[in-house]
Amino acid sequence: MTGINLPPIEDLDVDDLASLPKEHRYELHEGNLVIMTPSTYWHKVMAQRLLIMLHAAGHMVLQDAGIRGDRPRDLRLPDLGVVISLPPELADYSNLPGSAFGLVIEIVSENSLNGEYTEKARWYAERGIPEYWIVDRDPQRSHGDALVHLHRLTLGGGEPSYVRERSVRLSELEAEFRAKAEA
Repeated sequence: MTGINLPPIEDLDVDDLASLPKEHRYELHEGNLVIMTPSTYWHKVMAQRLLIMLHAAGHMVLQDAGIRGDRPRDLRLPDLGVVISLPPELADYSNLPGSAFGLVIEIVSENSLNGEYTEKARWYAERGIPEYWIVDRDPQRSHGDALVHLHRLTLGGGEPSYVRERSVRLSELEAEFRAKAEA
C-alpha cells in the first residue's frame, strides 16, 4: 500500500480536495478530512439503477456531486444528486451549493454506517435541499433490491429537518417511474 501525501490538515479546504490522490473519495466535515471507504457492488448497482431511473424521468442526476457547506472546510459527496440549477461557467466548479440540488441520495454501506439517518440528514436539511432519499438493504437482505426511504424537507419548530413520506422497494419505485413515463 502506498502512502498518501497530504497538505497540512489544518490548512486543508474544499478546493484542496481536487489535488488529493484520485483513487479515494474525500469529504470535509467541519474541517475534518474523511477518506471514504470503497463501496460494495450492491451499492454500485443500486446507484446505477437510481441514476438510470431518474435520468429517464428527465432529471439531471450526477454521481458524487460535491455539495459545499457554509464554510470552506465543509463538503459532502452524496452518492447521487439531482441538480436543478447549474452555474453558468460549469467547468470552473468542482462543488455546488445546496441550493443547486432538488434531491440528494445516500446509499447505506452495510459495513460503514456514515450517519445517513442522522448527521447527513441534518447537514442536507440545513442546506435547504428539498428531498433526501436513503437507500438501505431491505429486511429480507435481498441482493437484487433495496428499501428507499423518501424524505421531504420541513421547517418544523423553525429548524429545517426531513420527514419521511414513505418507504418503498427500489423495484416498486422503478415501476412507478416507468408508469408515469408511459402515461
